[in-house]
Amino acid sequence: MIKTIKTGRVYLIILVSLLITLSACDNQVIDVIDTNATLPPIPSQINGPFIIEGANILKNGESISYKGVNAMQTFGLENPDLMEEWNIEISREFIGNLREQPIYGNPILGSDDKWYHPLQTIVDQNRSKNIITILSPFGWVDDKGEQILLTGLNPSSQPFYEAYKLKMKQIADHFKDQADVWIQVWNEPYHWDNKNAYSHELWLNDMKEMVDNLRWINGFHNIIVVPGNEQGQSEDAIINKGKELVEGRFNILFDIHAYEKWLVDTNENQLITRMSNLKKMELAFIIGEVGVQNVGEVMEVRHFLSAARAVNVSVMAWLWNRNTKYNNALMKKNGQPNSTEANNYWGETYKEFLGTD
Repeated sequence: MIKTIKTGRVYLIILVSLLITLSACDNQVIDVIDTNATLPPIPSQINGPFIIEGANILKNGESISYKGVNAMQTFGLENPDLMEEWNIEISREFIGNLREQPIYGNPILGSDDKWYHPLQTIVDQNRSKNIITILSPFGWVDDKGEQILLTGLNPSSQPFYEAYKLKMKQIADHFKDQADVWIQVWNEPYHWDNKNAYSHELWLNDMKEMVDNLRWINGFHNIIVVPGNEQGQSEDAIINKGKELVEGRFNILFDIHAYEKWLVDTNENQLITRMSNLKKMELAFIIGEVGVQNVGEVMEVRHFLSAARAVNVSVMAWLWNRNTKYNNALMKKNGQPNSTEANNYWGETYKEFLGTD
């Protein structure tokens, strides 16, 4: 962190010089806000059409919710007509190599020997079918080609944290005029049972820093997606510290992932109450992931989808993938639902959910 210097001009010169130096490899100068205020300023008018107001996501002033999927189009573009056929409205896009992920231009071969498609190309294809895109970092690949998955990690403790924040700034700066692109600050942080020195105060400080990191970009009004704790499955941090996070900030949408802690030994009424209580706190949230299997056996998910429908919560399934050997994959190779007794007929169940009002 750069300490605040009383003379605004000196502070600005130091900040801009640092950003130019760090981003030179991408030939990109980041357009930061000219201010030394404690918090990034809230604009007098937020560039729409998407605005978070209390517990609601508004589009052109009307409350909306979306049904969609998690996709991995950084590895290869999917058939957009098929996404339209399934009634997909929002796609949370997996970024497994944030350091080398191209933002625009041509696909690149990463140091991990995998090809990566540019984020702008993915966004453009999704947009052609009126699909909202959430860009979500899942991993960092070092210069030796070794991948570090972000799930379960304390963000600010990672040796690549400063470089990570810079790349996120570059993404925000590129997409700041594309309101249908929402950016998630981190996928599934912190240990699933709150070990490794976790505290809600740590969550709050990390989220403030990563949210403000993006908001310092001049003109970046896009929705920012903030995960819960316990590798995304818990809303406890949101309940305890969410109000403090959103105070003085805008367009923050919380993300909860629904696996064992939501699906096992629960019923529809319990889940309706749980989701409704969170909404009553006037905090907007989505279900960024739900699937039939995580670390244990295949789980029942129908009661969860019914509850989400009743409370009108946005939901994204894990995973838009053609792989019958993977129980969470929604499709067979031919694009038809991957539905067998072994995966609780997941593909058909979710496709039916996508088709309901």
